Parts: sequence; C-alpha cells; structure tokens
Amino acid sequence: MINTTNDPSTPPTQRSIGELVQSIRDELLGVVHHEIDIAKKEFTALGIKIGIIAGCAAVLLFLLLSAWVMLLFAAATGLQALGLPSWGAFLIVAGVFILLSAIAGLVAFLAFKKLQAPQTTIDTSKNIVDAVQGKRRRNAVTYDDTFEELYGKQVSARAE
Repeated sequence: MINTTNDPSTPPTQRSIGELVQSIRDELLGVVHHEIDIAKKEFTALGIKIGIIAGCAAVLLFLLLSAWVMLLFAAATGLQALGLPSWGAFLIVAGVFILLSAIAGLVAFLAFKKLQAPQTTIDTSKNIVDAVQGKRRRNAVTYDDTFEELYGKQVSARAE
C-alpha cells in the first residue's frame, strides 16, 4: 500500500499504476514549465541589457561619424583660410563629439563587462540532463547514509 501523504498516522490509500504515472507526468510538466518561466525571465533581463548596449553603440557610431565629418570640414576650412576663427570653431565642435562618443563607448563597455550567462537556467538544465541520464549530484543523499550522518542524532534500532 502506498501512503499518499507524509503523515504516518493517516491510513495508506491504494493508487493504480496509471494514477502514479499520471501524477509523475503532471509533476514533470510542472517542473518543465517552471524552468521555461525562469529561462524567459533571465533571457528577458539579458535582452534588455543587450538593448542598452546596442543603443549606446549606435550613439557611439553616430557621434564618431559626426566628429569625422566635423574634422574633415575643419581640415578643409583650415587649409583654405589658415585662420583661427573658422577652423578653430570646427575643431572645438569635433572635440565635443569625440568626448561624447568616448562617454557612450565607456558606458557600453562597462555594461558589457557586467553581462553574465543565465546561470540558473544552465545549472538546472545540467541537473535535468544528469537526472535523465541517471547521474547523481555530488551532494545527493545515498541510501547508505544513516540517520546520524544526516541529522547528527544517534538512533537505536530497537524500539524502547
């Protein structure tokens, strides 16, 4: 007889093999759906971070292109006029663009360094694969473990 509760005082109930298989199937589906939900949350957070990095990289490229255009105008005007007021103004604007692009690049670099793989999903997926393959975890309890090893209490085998 199979006891369907953890309370030893309740009488055991009889469940058919089909009911047991169905309950295992339902529990397994629940675990799989839970793991999928965790993966979705991790990948959503990762996608947001990657979106921020991509936005900063786009700003970086735009500002560097703008600075390049300004530098070209400054060089052309400088060669043409050889006077400070005209080309000096272009160089100041180009310097500001370069400074802004450096800031955007630094933000993107720092955000990229903080990216991490979705570790929870990777760990649980490995555990699932190991379980399906019949491998045991390092910290799993074996049948040879005694009550004393598990709970630190010495228990006599005789009923007193």
